[in-house]
Amino acid sequence: MTVSKQSTASLLQLINREIWVVTARAGQDRGGLVATWVSVASLDDARPVMLAGIAPNHHTRELIDRSGALALHLVTAQQVEVAFQFALGSGRDRDKLAGVDVCESELGNPIVQQSLAWFDCKVFARQETGDRIFYWADVVESGQFGVGEPLREHEMLSLASDEQKSRLKADRDSDVVLQRPWHLAWRETLSGDLKPG
Repeated sequence: MTVSKQSTASLLQLINREIWVVTARAGQDRGGLVATWVSVASLDDARPVMLAGIAPNHHTRELIDRSGALALHLVTAQQVEVAFQFALGSGRDRDKLAGVDVCESELGNPIVQQSLAWFDCKVFARQETGDRIFYWADVVESGQFGVGEPLREHEMLSLASDEQKSRLKADRDSDVVLQRPWHLAWRETLSGDLKPG
């Protein structure tokens, strides 16, 4: 067997996660973002649970904390412009739901009607990890608006214009600079139940 050493960054590019549009509403404030740290967190079909990791500096994170709820949406490649609507910039600077067809969920979350599928979720647990806050949430209701395969990271990037790629990179780099000290501080204060051995 030949072992080829690669940089961790290049090897992580092998991962191709789904693109999730996350929305939330608290009072009259609403917002959304794109996340890739979303996963099914239960094997029990009768009690489905989702897990979402959201950066603490995002406007939508504030809405999730205030409302205790979030909606998760999958989109297809044909809906990539919907994903870019939520991926670029901050909800503090503009209404990311402007021009997007939405209806209100049972929990009050905006449901993006141009999505492939959606999950309306009620948060029951929260864990801060410095650069991410992880939310465990029960799926209260779900639905499907279309058919197709969920959009993934590599596909979204391949469909991005040069300007969109530049803006995505700038937003990511800015987040890394802001969030790195928070993650390092969290690691320094880990409680006993989170430390190995």
